[in-house]
Amino acid sequence: SGFSSVLVPIYLGELAPPTLRGTLGTLTQFCLVIGIFISDLLAFPFATEHSWRILFAVTVIASIVQLICYPFLIESPRWLLSRDRGSRRARRVITKLRGLRNEHEVDIEVNHFISASHAQACDKHDDHTSSGMALMTMLKDKQIRRLLICSLVLQMAQQLSGINAVFYYSTMFFEGLIDNPLLGTTIVGGVNVLATYVALLLMENSNRRTLILWSAGGMFVSSIALVLCLLGYLTKIASLFFVITYVIFFEIGLGPIPWLIVAEMFEAKYVATAMSISSQLNWACNFIVGLVFPYLQESLGALSFVPFAVVLFMTIIFVIVWLPETKGTTPSELRDDIVRSLSTMLALSGDSTNNEDHSSSVGNPIDVEWRRAMDDLRRQEEEDMQRGTFNYGFQPIEQNPVDAETDWRARVGGDTGI
Repeated sequence: SGFSSVLVPIYLGELAPPTLRGTLGTLTQFCLVIGIFISDLLAFPFATEHSWRILFAVTVIASIVQLICYPFLIESPRWLLSRDRGSRRARRVITKLRGLRNEHEVDIEVNHFISASHAQACDKHDDHTSSGMALMTMLKDKQIRRLLICSLVLQMAQQLSGINAVFYYSTMFFEGLIDNPLLGTTIVGGVNVLATYVALLLMENSNRRTLILWSAGGMFVSSIALVLCLLGYLTKIASLFFVITYVIFFEIGLGPIPWLIVAEMFEAKYVATAMSISSQLNWACNFIVGLVFPYLQESLGALSFVPFAVVLFMTIIFVIVWLPETKGTTPSELRDDIVRSLSTMLALSGDSTNNEDHSSSVGNPIDVEWRRAMDDLRRQEEEDMQRGTFNYGFQPIEQNPVDAETDWRARVGGDTGI
C-alpha cells in the first residue's frame, strides 16, 4: 500500500495528457473506495467466527489479478527517455498515448521530454537527481518550500479531518438505528463510491481550491452536527444523514486532491521526493487517528469530533490564505502568483533575493511540454502551407496552370478542328 500510494499518482501523472490529468488522478481514489466497498460486501458472508480467515485470501486473489494484468501496462516515456534518449520504446509509447500522426510529431514531443528532463535536473551535470539533493533544493527555495508545506498540510488535513474515525468506528452512529452494524458500514462505503464518482466528473471543470473549500466547509458543518447528534440534540436518523454528508464532502475535495495536487505543483525533478514525503506523513497521520481516537472518545465522549472540527476550520483558513490554484495554471503563472503572495506576507531581504535562483519552474512541466509541442507542430504546418509543401492527404497537381491551359487549348483545338 505504501509503494502504490507513492508510485501510482506519479505514474499516472507522467502518462496523462494535461486535459485528463485531474480525472486520471481521481481514478486512484475511485479505485481505492471501490476496494473498500467490496471489502464491506465480502464481510457479510465471511465475517463470522468460522469463516473470517477466508477474507485473507482476497489479498492473494487481487495480487494474482494484478500480476496477470502487468504485461498490459506501458512504461512511462519520461522514465524511458531519462535512461536512454534514443529509446525506440519511448517513441512507440508516446505515439500510442498522444495519438501522433507521423515521426516528425513524435520527434518534437520526444525533444520536449528530453529538454525538460535536462533543464529540471537539480545538478546540471547529472540527470539522475538524488532524493536528498532534491529535498535540500526544495527547502532552500522559498517558492518551492511553500508548495511543499501546502502539500504536507493537505495530507495532514486529509487524515486529521477524522474521515478514518468515521470508517473505523462508524458503528457507534448506527446503534439503536440499524440492527446489523455491517449494513451501516456498507451504506457508508456505497456512498463513498458514489461521491468519488461525482468528484471524477467535477475534477476537470472546477478549481482545486474551490473543491477543497467546499469539502472542508461541508465536513466542518457535518462534524458539528455529529457532535449535536452524540449529545442527543438530534435524532439517530440525523446522525446517519450527517455521516453520509461527511463522507460525500470528503470525497469531492480532501479525498483525491491532496494526492493529485502534488503532481500539479512540482516539477518532475521534485515530484518523486514530494510524493514520498507526503505519503509517509499521510500514513503516519492515519495510524495516529486509528490509534488515538478510542482514547479520545473515552476522554471527550460526545465531544470526540470537536478536534476534527477544529482541524477542518484551520484547513479552510489555510486554503484561503496560502494554497495557490494549480488547475489550468502554467508554471510561470503559478510562480508569479506565489511571488506576489510572498511579497505581501513576508519581508524578503534584498540580499537573499539576489542570491537565490528562482529561475526554476514551480509547477508541473507536462502542461508546458504539451503546449510547446503543439505550438511547434502548428508553426511547422503553417510554414509548410505557405511553402506549398503541406501534405493534405492527396497528391498535388504537378502541372502548373499555364501548362494546363495550353494542354487544354491543344486538346480542344484538336477535337474541333480549330
